[in-house]
Amino acid sequence: MSAVLTAPHAPARPIEAAASLPRTIEFARVALVIGLVFLHYFNLPGDHRPPFLGIDPDGPRIATFINGFLTFFFFSAVPLLSAVSGWLFFGGGDNAGQGTGRKMRGRARSLLLPLLLWNLATLALAILVQRVAPTIGFAQQFNLQSATAGAWDYVNAVLGITDVPIAFQFWFVRDLFVTVLCAPLIWLALRHAPIAGAVVLAAVWAAGFTLGIFIRTDVLFFFYLGALARRREWDLRLSATVTLSLLVAYAALVALRTLAPLMVDMADPATIAWLDVATRLMRPLGVAACWGACLHLAATGWGGALARWGGFAFFLHAAHYPVIALVKEILSRLMPATGEGWLLAHYGASVALTIAITAAAGVVLFRLSPAFYGVLAGGRRLA
Repeated sequence: MSAVLTAPHAPARPIEAAASLPRTIEFARVALVIGLVFLHYFNLPGDHRPPFLGIDPDGPRIATFINGFLTFFFFSAVPLLSAVSGWLFFGGGDNAGQGTGRKMRGRARSLLLPLLLWNLATLALAILVQRVAPTIGFAQQFNLQSATAGAWDYVNAVLGITDVPIAFQFWFVRDLFVTVLCAPLIWLALRHAPIAGAVVLAAVWAAGFTLGIFIRTDVLFFFYLGALARRREWDLRLSATVTLSLLVAYAALVALRTLAPLMVDMADPATIAWLDVATRLMRPLGVAACWGACLHLAATGWGGALARWGGFAFFLHAAHYPVIALVKEILSRLMPATGEGWLLAHYGASVALTIAITAAAGVVLFRLSPAFYGVLAGGRRLA
């Protein structure tokens, strides 16, 4: 994430697109992480069906459709952020491979250090809550239970060596750092076999192989595509017409995927397997559609205002969970359940309050210590 959030803004080609790219990237950082907050809301209260299965045929259909639709839609957020990171990392034309060691050391500070600090803080919170109030739902939201965890569980909780860390959203940062460590190999492929490299990584990604070192290969594949786009000097501008067409096509596919439980047998393992592949294959279209949307929305007045919060994106990504889990639990107790409308109100309020609380915390922390905020935010500052 921080490679997306901290790398310098290199000029783009053609020249007429250069002025809009930094603003678009800043807008995309914030907007896509807000999308991840929606995605990480997970299940609706009282509904134990994960939203990535799609609509619940036997439950509140409208609420579960909207929850599932937004979940599938924002599955493209991490791939797009990864592509932007690759595009930024390999700027410099034929000299892009020079200074790779320096860039890798920089990413160690902006990726690895905050990963360690946030995971240690989340681990401390989990242990505290599980010992003080082990029966509340919030205590069960962590992927580590201190009462039964072993030494290796704690290592994984902080470093994410073989499993997702306790601040699970940091799987992306973890995989991005591993991808950066592979940068010399990526540069060799870009120089000597760029298309073959893309084809091989596409096959690895589509098949769901982890290569033994990644949580998922989404970051690696789309990072490579972003680097390839920079190397080949692809024109990143998309017209409004093309963008609208991409968005309509992507939204239609996302809607079909969300409605799949109404049409297929979700108890059949073979059905789940091919649905997983189909869901994965939608993401390149989503990347193009979301990038086009960011290009045009960033040019608006409110888009420019949001882009000025680019220095908040990493902090929001790092802090929004488990904040949203706690907000969900509190709101569930304060707001009486009254059907679909309540579920949707709870959904929107949980996301809005999570963003507001995290933004307020970020602003206060930045005013108290810009340097410490920068460490936690991957080297970024608030405007």
